Amino acid sequence: MATTSSAPAMRSALNDMLWLLPVPLVLVVLSRVGVLLTDGAFVGVVLGLALFMTAGIWLRSVVRRRIFLAGALRADSPWYRHLRGGALMALVALAGAIPLAAILVVATVRVDGPHLLLGMVLNVPVLVLLRGFWSRRIAGHAVPRFRPMLALRLALAVNLGLLLLALAAAALFRTYPELSGLTLVDAVLSEAGRQQAASGLLQGLMQLAAAKDAMAWWLGQQVLPGVIEPGLQVAGWMVLVATDGLVVWSYLLICASVLTLVHWRAWHPGSHPE
Repeated sequence: MATTSSAPAMRSALNDMLWLLPVPLVLVVLSRVGVLLTDGAFVGVVLGLALFMTAGIWLRSVVRRRIFLAGALRADSPWYRHLRGGALMALVALAGAIPLAAILVVATVRVDGPHLLLGMVLNVPVLVLLRGFWSRRIAGHAVPRFRPMLALRLALAVNLGLLLLALAAAALFRTYPELSGLTLVDAVLSEAGRQQAASGLLQGLMQLAAAKDAMAWWLGQQVLPGVIEPGLQVAGWMVLVATDGLVVWSYLLICASVLTLVHWRAWHPGSHPE
């Protein structure tokens, strides 16, 4: 009986993984051809990702708003209709999605090894399994029609934490350019000068990202070696790689948008509170 009842859940999880796999695969392709993009192509890719990200962010925001309204207002109140979420909420989501999409594209084009992209591919089953885990854990607590989105939100939060810890651990053992003999300005200029792309806009953003990395590496080589306590060293490296969290969060938002759009008919909270 348990095997029979778990079969639909397994099929659903596999289906979600198949829908999510194109996300890291598209980023792998982008990492190979990104430097060849023109200004127009770069802007198009960023806007395309941002619009897709916005769709998921807006739909999840609608659910969160419905959760609030279901407990605060009567379904027949005119304020329920006015506050349930519309164009303004979508525009706010788009305003936040555009810089996140740009950060993700720049980081993907600049990636210098397989680790980040491989981690994104391996993260697909992790996110799906986390969502299934939280869906089961909150089954006895959450209102059924709001449970899927709550489970996804919890899965995203835990997934983000795990990926940030992985980034911090990888930063401790990664090989970095030797910058100890350079001033901070020279280190920044050296790394920024290495960035090349057909798009002037993309190259400028890559140079800014490289400058940020150079500052982190220079500080790591000049300041953190003086910190003897291992726990403080780990904390220091986590601060230095904190900006990489924006890349991870952007990727997770796109994955969440995929799941939201795929399941929206089933996940839609409806119009009336229970």
